[in-house]
Amino acid sequence: MTVPERAPLGAALALLLTVVSLTGALSPVLMAASLALLALLIGIAWPGLLELPSPGGTRVVVAGTGIVGTLVTVLSPERISPLTGVVMVCATGVFAAFVHQMVRAERRDLTASLTGTVAGVFVAGISASWIIAQSAAVEAGTTGMITAIAAGLAATLLVNSTPLPPVPRFLLSALSGVGVTMVLAVSLAGLGPALAAAIGLVTAIGASCAHLLTGSSLVAKEPLPSLAVAAVPVATVGVVAHLVVLLLP
Repeated sequence: MTVPERAPLGAALALLLTVVSLTGALSPVLMAASLALLALLIGIAWPGLLELPSPGGTRVVVAGTGIVGTLVTVLSPERISPLTGVVMVCATGVFAAFVHQMVRAERRDLTASLTGTVAGVFVAGISASWIIAQSAAVEAGTTGMITAIAAGLAATLLVNSTPLPPVPRFLLSALSGVGVTMVLAVSLAGLGPALAAAIGLVTAIGASCAHLLTGSSLVAKEPLPSLAVAAVPVATVGVVAHLVVLLLP
């Protein structure tokens, strides 16, 4: 299994989220802008990574879902929680994926195109979890936890970009991610070392698995698909950040 040439982009995106998490009251809005960019990258690259037919429609559906999801998290009315809004956006994205297939002039590979587009919808949609987590952390005064997770993610993806053999690379990336997350979670959020290490391990393994899965595509090293390889791990780890902020006291 080879490492996509643009894998360091994932580390750069995670580092961007790390910096944004430190910007105080403005951080949810800045996080939304950063995640809108991430969703756009996923939408542009997704049909190329999965080699889907009708790439134009898939790009619109996937990128549109992700961008609208980021807007909902910061603009939704009080009677609708941000999480509920994201779920509604993802459901709309699934419906849009079906509509896209129904209006296609070419009827080739309908099942592959539909399932691939729906998968992209959820990947782009769940990236908004970062914004929800950041907003909750700002209210609770625990933004250091988001900083720790994002920095650990950056360390994991940076090591994953090295040309090491697969197994040593996976182990080293996991150790790096756990180490960075643990140090920052202990120093910034006051967590115990064991709990901080567990959060770092979940973050590192989740990011590494997402990176290896998307990077295993035959076209993963090509310029456009490699954007998705870099962005998808960052998007998925947002779920971990949200759960940590939600469950920790």
